[in-house]
Amino acid sequence: LSCSLLASGTSHPALFNDTTIRKGLEQYGVPEADSWHYIHSTCVEITPVASSAVWVASPYINLIQLLLDTLKDKVQSISCYEDLEFYYKKYLADAISQAVIEQNRWQLEREKHGGDPLVSCFVDDCLEKGKDIDQGGARYNWIMPSFVGLSNLADALTAIRELVFSQGQLKLQDLVKLLENNFDGSEPVRQLLLNKPAKYGNDHDLADAAAVSAAAWIAEEVGRHRTWRDDYFVPSLFCWIMHEQFGQRTGASPDGRPAGFPLADGSGPAQGREKNGPTASLLSSTKWSHEPFIGGIAVNMKFGKSSFKQQATDKMIALIKTFMRRGGFELQINVVDHETLLKAKKRPEAYRDLVVRVGGYSDYFIHLSPAMQEEVIQRSEHLL
Repeated sequence: LSCSLLASGTSHPALFNDTTIRKGLEQYGVPEADSWHYIHSTCVEITPVASSAVWVASPYINLIQLLLDTLKDKVQSISCYEDLEFYYKKYLADAISQAVIEQNRWQLEREKHGGDPLVSCFVDDCLEKGKDIDQGGARYNWIMPSFVGLSNLADALTAIRELVFSQGQLKLQDLVKLLENNFDGSEPVRQLLLNKPAKYGNDHDLADAAAVSAAAWIAEEVGRHRTWRDDYFVPSLFCWIMHEQFGQRTGASPDGRPAGFPLADGSGPAQGREKNGPTASLLSSTKWSHEPFIGGIAVNMKFGKSSFKQQATDKMIALIKTFMRRGGFELQINVVDHETLLKAKKRPEAYRDLVVRVGGYSDYFIHLSPAMQEEVIQRSEHLL
């Protein structure tokens, strides 16, 4: 039934993996008997029901901007790919530490100046402790930072590894200058970065390894910290609308993305870079463990509607089962033709009811900004 609804063009339901979510909850101290009692609180963020003062998406962190900062500041010190990884991890760790300081300060301020007595009456264990939800009365007090641009980072690291350090087609100093100038007058180089290196989302071990490493770095660094109330920081990899907002103020990146263009949505491949079909895409997206990221993960896929027959629905079911068996956290599917999206962009008055999945949530296509519309249009359209 779910696949039939999606095949008809609806953006719901989103497909969550109960097994992965429950394992993730247990990893953060939720008893097995209680791990079934959760909700995706807004988009894909998982919180225990009636027992949490969890802060979701607090804050969003731009993974590709951290790489650009690393390259700008450390280009003279980077002589090999291992150097780049070393310095990037230091920048990532520092960004996480700064976010922890800020979030803990806000949690302390809420403890002193906040208060929500009515809500506290319905949240375990506020009444038992005699504490408001803002004073640590809730059973779970997690803070969930969300990291945006995983696939851009993976593709950028892979491009540098292949074209700069393995093949010597580019010098790192020259690449940094090109990025600062948004590839002005160097479109062939941008196309080289965009098209030649392996890309995350094609079941290519080299490109996927960069995403696997990045996810491990994030989980490890976030796991080092505790909240003001001595509870967990829990990472997430989804974006809501932040991939557009970050993209607007992020310069050109080594994956061939021009300055100002949205970052990749969620934790799936970047727009249009899946070349080996939907199975390869889902295999790439599940090569790293999703369990630590119960702060939320969104993997988006787009299929052409005009070719969707019963056989295609059966294939979709098989894909979804594969994703779930491999530990995938959440999958959301758009079934809409490329041509329909182009028509809706040109004639919005005729497509007022066209709803699409964006980055963890759904919205009317004509209500999206032009940049967000283009981001959805450029996503790979798979056939089944």
